[in-house]
Amino acid sequence: MTDEGLGNEAAHFSARSLCSPLTVGKRSGSWVPFGRGHDQAEDQRDDDLLSLVFDTPPLDRPIEILGAAIVTLDLASDEPMANLVVRLCDVHPSGESLRVSYGVLNLTHRDGHEKPAPLAAGQRYRVRIQLNDAGSVFPAGHRIRLAISTAYWPMLWPAPERATLLISGGTLELPVRAPRPTDALLNPLPGPESAPPEKPTIIHRDHMRIERIDRLGLELGTQVDSKLHLEEDQPLSAAAELRRTWTMSRDAWQIRIETQMRLSCNRDVFLLQGDLRAWEGADEVCHREWDLAIPRDFV
Repeated sequence: MTDEGLGNEAAHFSARSLCSPLTVGKRSGSWVPFGRGHDQAEDQRDDDLLSLVFDTPPLDRPIEILGAAIVTLDLASDEPMANLVVRLCDVHPSGESLRVSYGVLNLTHRDGHEKPAPLAAGQRYRVRIQLNDAGSVFPAGHRIRLAISTAYWPMLWPAPERATLLISGGTLELPVRAPRPTDALLNPLPGPESAPPEKPTIIHRDHMRIERIDRLGLELGTQVDSKLHLEEDQPLSAAAELRRTWTMSRDAWQIRIETQMRLSCNRDVFLLQGDLRAWEGADEVCHREWDLAIPRDFV
């Protein structure tokens, strides 16, 4: 990492302050994606604009990676708690930025997860972040981008206070896989295989999407409503709400399950409220409620 971006040679690096908008992460995709719809990470350009980025020049040859990239940073914080998010992106000639991998570190866990400890304001630390394992090819003409932020909502819950990090140096270590003579002998991966997909009849009833498996006479209904809230510059405003209803029926038999959950916080605790109700026909067979205060414990 240098003032000119990413390169192979050590060069001058000017210290830089970083305090990302809390809403960085809108293009992060789902925490557990199913590989359909918009649950994968989208074009990262919007998030890149709100992050500290370092690019290589356009590559003169392809670079293959296989494994975990490692980022080492020298930094200091003005708050005892702070988050650090690092994304590795493939920047196309069109400008599109594709997330290849990412890593997240709660800096109170900089020395391990067993004994988290607050940061001393102004003290310099060297931290190491191992990104998720990935296998990818950066084609010739593309650029490799390292994007650094202190927020990644809603993937990452914000720290109680907005921290400003002073980054005074760093390195990126890529798990480069060098070409091998035997690569030419490798067979292409075959296409995916699966059982013949069921083709249900889709019905919409009372704002619920129902899949009817005609050969079984079985109807499966799902209704989901989720809301995420975070006000800029107010990390303690973060809240997540989820309502979900499932139904299953065949002829006169029917079951229904409704769940509600809300997660919010204050400076010291997470506040979790939950409600679960279940019916068989018209009879309610289960009703449970939760109202918990969970210590943040350096989160």
